[in-house]
Amino acid sequence: MFRNIVLVTLLISTVCALHYEMHKGSTGDEPEESSGMSMAETEGLPGVCWACKWAMRKLKKRISTGATSDDIKKLLSGICDEIGFLKSMCRSFVNKFTDMLVEELSTTDNAQTICGNIGVCKKKG
Repeated sequence: MFRNIVLVTLLISTVCALHYEMHKGSTGDEPEESSGMSMAETEGLPGVCWACKWAMRKLKKRISTGATSDDIKKLLSGICDEIGFLKSMCRSFVNKFTDMLVEELSTTDNAQTICGNIGVCKKKG
């Protein structure tokens, strides 16, 4: 019983911390960038890199060779429903980076490279 309480507390704390980090600075005096979160901000968010790679791997398997940008956007809009408790963060990420994601998913790059190019994961050098 105690173990379950600790686990739930950790899960809630993680979600709250993630939510706080996503909105930190958005109420400051600095003007927001047109894409919302800057790449430096998203790289530091816990879980964003993992979620990006997870989504890109799934999408790469589903995208056919002659897929149009509209086809890719449709797939992008539904991928976050499959990610579980990170659904909200995933949707925010996809909404902010849709154009970049469509462009990157049109290439032959793998998930790690795509997420590195977008700036949510460190690039392998």
